[in-house]
Amino acid sequence: MIEFQYKREKENILISLKTDSTQIGTFHRIATIIYALKMDILSGELSTVIEQGNEYTIDSFILQADDGDTTQAAFKLGMMMDSVFSKNTKFEEILEKLQIQEPAIATFFKETPEFIFSDLPERNQTCLYLESSAGRGLLYYVSRILMQNQINIHSATIETDFETGRAKDSFFLTNGSGQMFASTDLALKIRREILAPIQSNTR
Repeated sequence: MIEFQYKREKENILISLKTDSTQIGTFHRIATIIYALKMDILSGELSTVIEQGNEYTIDSFILQADDGDTTQAAFKLGMMMDSVFSKNTKFEEILEKLQIQEPAIATFFKETPEFIFSDLPERNQTCLYLESSAGRGLLYYVSRILMQNQINIHSATIETDFETGRAKDSFFLTNGSGQMFASTDLALKIRREILAPIQSNTR
């Protein structure tokens, strides 16, 4: 189930979507389609809510289309989101058709990035604050590593500082067992994997 809405605002696209898909990797699916369609997430909010005993993911984003054709881009995005969250379609098959090229990861970290993991006992969640150079594909890349490590994204705030060109994103997470993990080796592992492309270039 997915509810998708969009509207144009000047050169950008405002989208909102609601889905009953709340498993690990849900945001990565969304970020993948946005990246594949050559759009960039400028800002947004991710949240998980419970309505009448059912859990839903509710997200809203401001997107920028590379080619400037916001109407066509939004239409394609809606069609792809329907496919991604269809019970009859495997995400792996969609990925094969899209033939996604990896983003230029080193450009995200050309200036010193910040990765701060902190546990929030009152929420029983870990906050990951990420600040780095902004660019199309950053959230696709980071969300894939979180998914591969069985990290559940419960909510997030995505921001782009246009004066500095920096992404300033906060993710509220739990591990595969639903626990905080900032003080564990898992946080170190995620940091190491995210920074791996630039660390290998400095050796």
